[in-house]
Amino acid sequence: MRQSIEYLQDAIEKLGVENDVQAAAALRISKQALSHYRTGTRIMDDFACIMVAKVLGIDGMEIIAATQMEREKDQERREIWADFRKKFGVKMGIAGLAVTMTIGSLTPTKASAENLANSQHVEAKFAMPSILCKIDNPTDCKLCIFQRQGMHMNNDGASA
Repeated sequence: MRQSIEYLQDAIEKLGVENDVQAAAALRISKQALSHYRTGTRIMDDFACIMVAKVLGIDGMEIIAATQMEREKDQERREIWADFRKKFGVKMGIAGLAVTMTIGSLTPTKASAENLANSQHVEAKFAMPSILCKIDNPTDCKLCIFQRQGMHMNNDGASA
């Protein structure tokens, strides 16, 4: 299992900062606290864990559990934290897989996108921007504008 210092080091690397002063500022902790965490003199507090987790894009509880396990002096309690971390990791893995599968199932296949592009008319069935729209501002997209107005557009971009 990963130690809290490993999470901290990964976050500092991901920040791409040049020194500990910049790293501490980005994590909103003091330079002294960062120094203590890096040398192992102290273990990260919950706020530092959450800030590190935000940088890494993971759940803060993962790092908080690691720090609690490191702090714990009683072996039986350390084992309970270790068990929690294992179960938490499995739950997060399953949740991540479920999200990935859901998002993947919402993405149109290449074949369906080609069929849509090759069709004579694109009918507006929804009063929102097209899921196929790649334009940052949907108000600039002809397809999205036509959809909102309930019009049709043929494949040469002209209204029908």
